[in-house]
Amino acid sequence: MSNNQQTDDEIHEDQLLNFLVNSLDEEVALTLGENAELDVEDIYEVLVGACADGTSVSTLCERSEDAPHGNSVLYHWTPDIKNIVNAE
Repeated sequence: MSNNQQTDDEIHEDQLLNFLVNSLDEEVALTLGENAELDVEDIYEVLVGACADGTSVSTLCERSEDAPHGNSVLYHWTPDIKNIVNAE
């Protein structure tokens, strides 16, 4: 009999990415303009992916086929991170 079930102690990459994106979404209030072509999850996925790869947002976006343009991510992230840092 074949056992193809996932054991309880295994974490897959997509599960970890989902957990980290959800955690960021709960802790960081990122607001986008009405005309933004990205959503908050897109930005968080790029940020988490860049951290995991040990690379920059720009490099990750250049190498990934389904990532948004790096400048778009940084454009939306930079003003909000300044507000978050100044609030503390």
